[in-house]
Amino acid sequence: MLRAVANRQRSLPDPALEAVKTWRYLRLSMIALVIGLAASVLYEHAQVAGGCWQTSLSAYYYTPVRSVFVGSLVAIGVGLIALKGNTDWEDLLLNVAGACAPLVAFVPYSDPGTCGSVLSGTAERDADVANNVVALLTAGGAALLVIAGLTIAGRWQPTSQRLTRSGLIGFVVIVALYVVTLLVFALARNAFTQYGHNVAAIAMFAFIYGNVWLNAINLYFADQQRDRHAGVLNRYTVIAILMTAAIVASVVLALVHWPYAVLVLETSLIVLFAAFWALQTAELWNQGLRSGQPTAIAH
Repeated sequence: MLRAVANRQRSLPDPALEAVKTWRYLRLSMIALVIGLAASVLYEHAQVAGGCWQTSLSAYYYTPVRSVFVGSLVAIGVGLIALKGNTDWEDLLLNVAGACAPLVAFVPYSDPGTCGSVLSGTAERDADVANNVVALLTAGGAALLVIAGLTIAGRWQPTSQRLTRSGLIGFVVIVALYVVTLLVFALARNAFTQYGHNVAAIAMFAFIYGNVWLNAINLYFADQQRDRHAGVLNRYTVIAILMTAAIVASVVLALVHWPYAVLVLETSLIVLFAAFWALQTAELWNQGLRSGQPTAIAH
């Protein structure tokens, strides 16, 4: 029986093709997580008498959306770290954005808001932050030690590659951010609990925003290799411009004290990130990573 099962597959899979399939699963799952989070928020909104909204997406942590909110951010963070960027610099941006995502989830927004079908209080907030961040820092520290050990032993990079300067810089940046987070958490717990969510959320969106612009620039140069008359405007440039417009509009709305400015900003950036991710997934569908020659969007 076992021999028949083992012999059923007559040829071994191609590792490169299977790696591309793995990238597809990761990419599609992250888009699905964003859709699921949106569905959870919209369902919660439908349950609220009067149809009010929380003033920020992060404030939905204090509603029944909490489990989906935390789970989605943690899973998206893992996905961003696991996926290899097209360049070392893109990989760094994805890694740092991914590292920020669990902090956004585990250190909740300080204002629980007033709109929800069921609103939880903040009494257990400090205990939750302490427990969850200790777990996150422990796991993150262990991962960094393993990566450092494997790199020193020459087992981290493929045998045909050497650690690049940008790759080393990226690792140093991640370690520095980890140390800063650890010290603030240990020495200034009140400030960490009060402002940690905002700092992590701003950093996460900033690195995602930078990554979109980086892809717009890289795709432009890739298009130039194929056609010197290729225009500056491409699909990622459009997403980056829309993100910039959303940021500017939200700042203006905040200055006139519109209460939903943060909600509009968070929602806009997440929707545009999902659109960017879908477009990049289509672009890289057959190869996983961008080569010197651009590829058409998969159909």
